[in-house]
Amino acid sequence: MNALSFPTFATAIPLTLNADAADRVATAWRFSLREAAEHILSIKQHQKTISEKDEMLMPGVRLHSPKYVGYCRQQLARRLPLYLASVRRVSEAEQTMELHGIAFAKSSDAWA
Repeated sequence: MNALSFPTFATAIPLTLNADAADRVATAWRFSLREAAEHILSIKQHQKTISEKDEMLMPGVRLHSPKYVGYCRQQLARRLPLYLASVRRVSEAEQTMELHGIAFAKSSDAWA
């Protein structure tokens, strides 16, 4: 088989998806977006808690216990790879939707 005689993936004609497959891709995109947003909220909260580790509520009483700050560090380390995986799935779904001509919102302004 001669590789030069076959079109590359970039120049290949995209196959059309049936309605069920297109719906599955769009649903995966929506769920991955929602999941990424949830990870962002958790990551921000963990970062805030870690940054406030030395703050005092009142003299002698810390705002966050050292045990909870340690827990937040552990959760932050766990959440970052999950967030990146969600972003990767969003990107892959968007590539698939663009390839097959499925419309999707490219910014939150397009949702209104």
